[in-house]
Amino acid sequence: MPTPTLPSPTASDPLPITVARAAGLDIHKMQVTASVRLCEPGDGPPRTDTAVFGTDPQALAALAGWLRGHGVTAAVMESTGVYWNAPLRIVEAADVRPALVHAQHVKQIKGRKTDVADSLWLARICQLGLARPSYVPPPLFVALRHQCRYRRKVVADRARLRNRMQKTLDHDGLRLGGVLTDILGTNGRKILDGLCAGQAPERILAGLTPHVRGKLGSLARTLAAELDAESLWRLGALLEDFDRLTRRLEELDARNEAALAPYRRQLDLLETIPGIARVSAHALLAELGPEPGRVFRSGAALAAWAGVCPGNNESAGKRRSGRLRPGNPTLRATLAECAHGAARTKRTQFHGLHATLKGRLGYKKSILAVTHKLLRVVHAVLRDNEPYRDPGIDYDALHVARNAPRWLRKLKEHNLLPPPA
Repeated sequence: MPTPTLPSPTASDPLPITVARAAGLDIHKMQVTASVRLCEPGDGPPRTDTAVFGTDPQALAALAGWLRGHGVTAAVMESTGVYWNAPLRIVEAADVRPALVHAQHVKQIKGRKTDVADSLWLARICQLGLARPSYVPPPLFVALRHQCRYRRKVVADRARLRNRMQKTLDHDGLRLGGVLTDILGTNGRKILDGLCAGQAPERILAGLTPHVRGKLGSLARTLAAELDAESLWRLGALLEDFDRLTRRLEELDARNEAALAPYRRQLDLLETIPGIARVSAHALLAELGPEPGRVFRSGAALAAWAGVCPGNNESAGKRRSGRLRPGNPTLRATLAECAHGAARTKRTQFHGLHATLKGRLGYKKSILAVTHKLLRVVHAVLRDNEPYRDPGIDYDALHVARNAPRWLRKLKEHNLLPPPA
């Protein structure tokens, strides 16, 4: 069967053309990619042209002039977060009819099961002695669990406020997050406070630190976008809420430190492990309890309970999916955060393990391996009541030693070994 010939992307359309001069805008945070498709009189193929513009007010004005220069009458833009608002207003002002499109999200509906069947099954395994009780820490640590988990929620709420501030700025075309790394850092906060106070852009820029000396031109173009009264009020309210949650975090840290005062030795031991700071030590001790070395027979058992080791699923001698067990999601998330820091701490076994596995497994799976190793180290440190001492394992050398025979065999098979000297 002959291969069908595909039409050229610029060939004449078989469907009737309703807009002779149309444009498509792909909108991102810091740039807009615009393409026009122009159908000239006659039967010739459509003519296309593409250009990339920034998202500051001057660049968007250039985009409007570019569309007018091509005689565009209608444009379709993709809905991406809140970034489309400022370009939409610019396109409308250029006498171009915009059409906003977005993807439809489909949610999977979960099935249902009966409570009666669950209760009967639980009664059966209890009667047969098949149920193994879960680990429940002492009452003090149960309360600390709730407090540390509440702290994680406060951190998440503060991050949502940060994102809401970013959306408020992006909605009106003030793309501060594209110029500054942190909009709530020292200079970012000065800019936000100055905007809420109604200061002129020149005065705001004059009060910034020398660290952003090379970005003053970009900041000046960014601050040329104006926020309306409602956006300024909302931005001020979000800053107040952000400061309130920051004070709440400081209060929670002080309360956790006071509650764990009898276990300061365990906290100090945990801080000797790379990647674990004081706040993370609070969360880990609250989840594990005061004596994980006594409750869990080994670090491997603790890793299985936490859900940071591969699952067992084998049949007929074949290993199937080794997906993680649910385990303790809060402990696993805390350990993963610590693992990122441990993997970046040079001259440690965690850094070497991550660097060795990253090329073969990818970044995420190698971080999970570091998480497993980190939890086993936590178990050993708390069990032995001794500070962490890095063993200095060279995982790269171990990887080479384990795989070198196979590599040499393959090189011989393909006659790729150099001749002996």
